[in-house]
Amino acid sequence: MYGNFKYQQLRNVGISQDKALQMAAFIRISSFEEGQVIWSKGSKIDSWKFIISGLVAASIESTSGMLMPISIYGEGSWFGEQSIINKKTSYADFVCLASTDVMSISSDIVLELMETQPTFALYLTRLMAWRVQKTSEMLMLMKFGNPCLRVVMGLSQFAEALFYHSDRPPTIGFGQGVEIPVKQKLLSDLCGVSRTIFSEFVQKLAVAGWLKISYGKLEILSLPNWHQFSQKQRERKLNEMNPSFEEILKELQGEPA
Repeated sequence: MYGNFKYQQLRNVGISQDKALQMAAFIRISSFEEGQVIWSKGSKIDSWKFIISGLVAASIESTSGMLMPISIYGEGSWFGEQSIINKKTSYADFVCLASTDVMSISSDIVLELMETQPTFALYLTRLMAWRVQKTSEMLMLMKFGNPCLRVVMGLSQFAEALFYHSDRPPTIGFGQGVEIPVKQKLLSDLCGVSRTIFSEFVQKLAVAGWLKISYGKLEILSLPNWHQFSQKQRERKLNEMNPSFEEILKELQGEPA
């Protein structure tokens, strides 16, 4: 049942038709339960994985045993390429946030494809460049942004990651909404704010009509506006890192802050 699916995913990442047909038989399908660790920090990453269904977080553990997520990968996302290309051990724990099915390409095959499939190498290069940019943006927010900006920009980035499968910049049009199926505690950790502060701004955004809140998930509404907001932050020569909530609302509405 996965034969054609495997082939199509290989074609989607730039692998030639003949090579994709040849490789499909060597791709493994695996299932993980919620809370199961796919790779532990410091372990060898032996394959590049694609999420068929489910949700995975790259996280590190604090001295108190708390999970501190770095990034989230949703359905349709590949992950693990950084450690394969750098030939380093995993920089984080990759933990399933829900029951997750993945397909895997061995790291040896990925490295071979980098040398023999130029279109695949270009795809992987763009993927890594985009993810480095996303990480840099989050680090900048964590260091300089006020809590309000962290929450709004963080939500915008998560929506982009889930809508675009964490694998490309937002160069195509958004739909009207996307669900972030993650509990608020985890999202607040990703935004670098307390659960209380995160909830405060999320409630305000819900009242203003920019998202819906339900148990265990948030739904981001009016995605084109969120896209324009985050794009404006990237393009602005001088960034305002201490905006008020009212100023951010104006920008979401497309008005000058």
